[in-house]
Formats: sequence, C-alpha cells, structure tokens
Amino acid sequence: MSFLTTACSFWLMTPVFSESTLDSEHPLYQDGKLTIPRVDTSAQAGRYQDIQLQFNAATNTWTLTNFRDTLIVPGQGVYLDQVETIITTSFPVQVLLKISGNFPNGCGGFGQINQRMQSNKFEIAMHHAFIPPGTFCTAALVPFVKIIPLQVYGLPAGTYEYSINGELTGTFNLSRDNQL
Repeated sequence: MSFLTTACSFWLMTPVFSESTLDSEHPLYQDGKLTIPRVDTSAQAGRYQDIQLQFNAATNTWTLTNFRDTLIVPGQGVYLDQVETIITTSFPVQVLLKISGNFPNGCGGFGQINQRMQSNKFEIAMHHAFIPPGTFCTAALVPFVKIIPLQVYGLPAGTYEYSINGELTGTFNLSRDNQL
C-alpha cells in the first residue's frame, strides 16, 4: 500500500494519455474524496485504476479507500492478433495503431486504454472491461478492431517503437520533426 501511496505522489510527473470509460480521465476531488482514474508503475501504464482517497480533516490525512490492480499478463484477458501502423500523409502527421484481436467471452469490452512514452517507445496497455463477480458470459471469442491514435505531435524526427500489452511490438519512422 505504501508503494501505491508513493506512486500517487508522482502521478503528474510523466506525460501519459488515457482513453477511459469513466466520466473523466482527470482526477476529481469532491466532498472530501479524491478519485484518480489511473496510476502508472515503472512496469505498466494504468496498473492501478479507480483509486479513491478520503480526506480526514480532523487528522489532516488521506486514507486509501479503494483501488483496482489491473496487472496485464501477456496472453490473458484481451487476445491480440495483429497490429497495423497507419501514418497519415497530412502534416503534422498522425500515427494510428489498428489492432485486431478477440475478447475471451461474450462480456468483452475495453476498459481503460492507457499509453505513455518512455525514451522513444510508446507503451500501450489495453485493459479488458471490469466484469463484476457473478456475471455470466458466453464462452465464445468475440472479435474486435480498435484504432488507437499515438500522441506524436511535437516529436522530433526519428524511429519510434511501440508495445501493446507487452505482446505486439513494432516500429515506425517520423521523417521530420512533427510540429508546426
């Protein structure tokens, strides 16, 4: 728990992007409760999600009241089959990853899709939607195609890597600085 508290302290220090199913992808403070949609670890973008901290004015302290640990294990959860890199011809260029795969059951859907860039590598974490305990789902694989825009505006010319859930990897090249 102290690791999560420390991680919460540094959540603003790394540029990150998230596609979220929540009403907001930004932290929300309301009625003494702070809700943080995601906290990254050095190993995974969006490792902890839906973090809730309650403020106690009497002791001037925060208490961690809830969080979800969303560890991604390659080959489990969302099954990834293929990725296609799409680079637009307009300027500034846009880079999109077209990802195809299968959900493991009929309750398939995406939760948060997080991305961050470390050095010249985009790390994308595609989370399966949270399924409450006791939910019955069909046992059939459900195919999907998802397009994820990478945050490439302002990047210098060069070769960049990407990794999706630690499974699918690839590279793309920006032939010139990508800024107006």
